[in-house]
Amino acid sequence: MFREERLRNIIELINKDKKVYVKDLAKRFNRSESSIRLDLSELEERGLILRTHGGAMIINSAMENIQLRKNILSSRDNLLKEEKQRIGSATADLIYDGDSILIDGGSTTVYVAQNLGKKNGLTVITSSIHLLPYLIEIPDIKIFLTGGFLFREYEELVGEISLDSLNRFKPDHTIMGIDGISLEQGLTNCEPAIATLKRKMVAISKDIIIVSDHTKFGRVCLFPVANLQEVQRIVTDDKAEKEFIDNIRNQGVKVLII
Repeated sequence: MFREERLRNIIELINKDKKVYVKDLAKRFNRSESSIRLDLSELEERGLILRTHGGAMIINSAMENIQLRKNILSSRDNLLKEEKQRIGSATADLIYDGDSILIDGGSTTVYVAQNLGKKNGLTVITSSIHLLPYLIEIPDIKIFLTGGFLFREYEELVGEISLDSLNRFKPDHTIMGIDGISLEQGLTNCEPAIATLKRKMVAISKDIIIVSDHTKFGRVCLFPVANLQEVQRIVTDDKAEKEFIDNIRNQGVKVLII
């Protein structure tokens, strides 16, 4: 079991039992107690648990907003479809003819891809085979696929090959979906491999555009992606809570509400 998967299992146990003990976790995961203490320290640093003597417990306020897993991509495509269509159209309007774009997969970015035909001479780099059919329909576009291991549930290319290929690009814009946006924890994701991919996208980019419906605001997932200060723009729908949006803007992020 990889460490990030163990961290998720630990959180699920804490959520279920309300409290866990180091010695019990060490036996359950066949790890040393010192390794488990490091795991708990990491989870505490992410603001997800509270360390106690010999173990850890949930933070009630945090657990209300934590999402540990999400449905496969095909089951999310039609959720909040109208909002995502508006987000996709508005995001495409931020792009200029001749721009280069790095875009990952998801149930919101697909609507961005469907609107890129409004532009001319684009270069698009993507890790998503889900977006590919829509991009291929645009005649005046150059398409680069990152390659990598196919994460079937999300139709996303991940792993070392995908990460290495991203080093070849310096896009004008990076457009990403996200699982959680928190004022304290920033951008987070439910899947470790995809979170790693997104962190790489942030690292090579100078203009980060996050596309997110209002349900992602205030949500915290297990795997960190970026601080809010690393994001230039967020495009969301008009159901987003005003106070939350104001707090994001106070951190220097431009928020476009459509």
